[in-house]
Amino acid sequence: MKEIFNKIWELALPYQDKRDDAGHAKTSLKYALKLVDLEKGNEDVVIPAIILHDVGWSQLPEERRLIIFDPRASEEDKREVQLEHQTESVKLAVKILRKVNYSPELTDEILEIISQHDTRKGFISKNEGIVRDADKLWRTSKEGFTASEARAKKREAKRFKLIEEGLNKADYIYSKTARQIALADLKYWEKQKRHDEASNS
Repeated sequence: MKEIFNKIWELALPYQDKRDDAGHAKTSLKYALKLVDLEKGNEDVVIPAIILHDVGWSQLPEERRLIIFDPRASEEDKREVQLEHQTESVKLAVKILRKVNYSPELTDEILEIISQHDTRKGFISKNEGIVRDADKLWRTSKEGFTASEARAKKREAKRFKLIEEGLNKADYIYSKTARQIALADLKYWEKQKRHDEASNS
């Protein structure tokens, strides 16, 4: 990575992975680096945006952060928390990008992406699509499955189904590359699940 990306990463590190999702920042960054190359996006927008997209969770109390995983919470409450963390992420991103003297023009695009990365319908640009794809690919990664295992052990089959259904929606994944990665990940986890079940029988 460019040196300025490393600086942004270091400044953002204290605010990362605050939503019971250890490894999310590093994993989504890994996917973003891959996608920005394969999809020919602008790394000067995509990489800072993916590094900073979820730092706002750190500004919410723990009980508020975890509403997103509460099956008893209403969709309205969950959306409210999503909007709140996006707003807080933008605030922190501004401070961090100013600290490294990042380009104001690039900063504007980065903040626009962060501002609705979980709630926007449709995609506004290739860069935004890549960021949102990298964020979503966490769900099918080894790290994402490990983090969600304790929360969803009894709903594992449903989790696979929901992810697969999402991958078939036009506005869920932006790029064919990300869809292929996610489907390959799912295939691996389904095979692993069958192997584990056979070993335990």
